[in-house]
Amino acid sequence: MEDIRELREVLRRVEGKLIAAGKIYGAMNFALWLSVMAVFYVINGVTRVGGMTSLLYWGVAILIAMPLTVKIWSRLKRLYSTFYPSIDEGETRKIAVLIGLSWAVGSIVGWVVIPAIGWVGVSADARLGVGFLSFIGISVLGQWLVMTRGRGEHEMIPSFTLPLLSIPIAWYMKTGTITWTGFVVVAGFSLTILWYLYSAFRAIER
Repeated sequence: MEDIRELREVLRRVEGKLIAAGKIYGAMNFALWLSVMAVFYVINGVTRVGGMTSLLYWGVAILIAMPLTVKIWSRLKRLYSTFYPSIDEGETRKIAVLIGLSWAVGSIVGWVVIPAIGWVGVSADARLGVGFLSFIGISVLGQWLVMTRGRGEHEMIPSFTLPLLSIPIAWYMKTGTITWTGFVVVAGFSLTILWYLYSAFRAIER
């Protein structure tokens, strides 16, 4: 009986460390995109980045950051498959495709549909801000639903709820909307990272 109790304790600790590793990987992913966004605002504050330059920056940033995101995802998948060999490879590919689809939908709505609707927002700046918040909110919400079906990864909730709840405020801002909405997204991502790290420490201490 003593051996069984010891084995259960070891398994419980291993499971806790596995959960903690998953939370840390989640925090790393959000920290990566938070850094990309922060660098953009640093550059924009010095040179006032225009439309084409902004598109160029985000194009290059995506080309650099996406492989890192995929690498984080792959390492997490490999870590979990070590302990859970029954994980379906086809299911993980399906999840990855659906996550990509959620970001595609968010991009179309936030950067194409909303900016083209003249009655959205009280100004062109407000319209872009609403589009940006919609892009982040819809994309991350879709990712969360795909990954968890709404039943887990509560740490992600601030990253999409804060942008979505801020849309009515951005709607009526005449100037400075893009900068303000950027800080809203930064705040949401920062809270998500802190929550992930807190969950990781809780899992280690269990």
